[in-house]
Amino acid sequence: MERFFLAFSLVFLLSQNTLANSCCGQTPASFTVLSLEQSLSITSSYSYSTTQGRVYNSKEFYVWDDKKRNLESLQLSVASALSSRQQVFISSAFIQGRYADSFGTGKAQHLSDTQVGYSYEILPEYSFSYWRPVVFLTALANLPTGKSIYDQSLLTEGADVTGHNQWGIGLGLTLKKVYYPLTLTLQLKSLRLFPKSFANLKVSAFFENSVAFLVNYVTSYSSVSINTGITATQLTKRNISTTQVSSGVMQNTTVLIGLQKPLLSHWSLGLNYADQTLLGKARNTLLNKTYTLNLNYNYF
Repeated sequence: MERFFLAFSLVFLLSQNTLANSCCGQTPASFTVLSLEQSLSITSSYSYSTTQGRVYNSKEFYVWDDKKRNLESLQLSVASALSSRQQVFISSAFIQGRYADSFGTGKAQHLSDTQVGYSYEILPEYSFSYWRPVVFLTALANLPTGKSIYDQSLLTEGADVTGHNQWGIGLGLTLKKVYYPLTLTLQLKSLRLFPKSFANLKVSAFFENSVAFLVNYVTSYSSVSINTGITATQLTKRNISTTQVSSGVMQNTTVLIGLQKPLLSHWSLGLNYADQTLLGKARNTLLNKTYTLNLNYNYF
């Protein structure tokens, strides 16, 4: 417990300068769940994202030739075990967005939404089974520390948007199965964002849903791990008080591949590439390509 509160304090001490969590999914996992006998995990990461274009409700992908939108983010995630079957986590970030077109350029920065959660291992694996996974149930909360698309905007195409800026609660389900050196993870999340009044309008409640599947393989070469994954994300319709038409459903699919290399006894370094233009039927969203460098500390 003392270790968790130390890590929790570290997040908020650093958040004034270095935190980030993009509003668009960039990793295959939607939230952090510790595995094996991990007691503490701290992950810091730097991401660089470039927008390739936009898809409207017609599902046609409009590639940008005369616009540029880049996002840089610094993210910190901390997870700690409370007991053998209970754990908690917190994740937040700081994001800087840049936008340029024929009319000019601009940049803005803001803290992202903060996500916290409590996980309980509802189906442990006390003895080996070829088919039965370890199952975690997670209570989730979204803290409105980010900047919404409905807040006053300084940049177009949502280049200064860093979250929903709405309170939210939800549930997550994680299934993990280890066939060493292979680990399979399936994660489902449903988060309900509550209604909120912004300066000139009111946004109704809506849901953010995601399904993620991750494969991790530890190679015989210096214990380097290969990570691949896919995440499908959907935001349901929102009613806006100033219009008669609700926002359309937003959805995209992210494909990820990466490498993770152990450095010392508790440290590892990873490099990931995520692409939202390869698979799935995107609707009403921007599509990005993202490069992420992460440094992870694990204590067992």
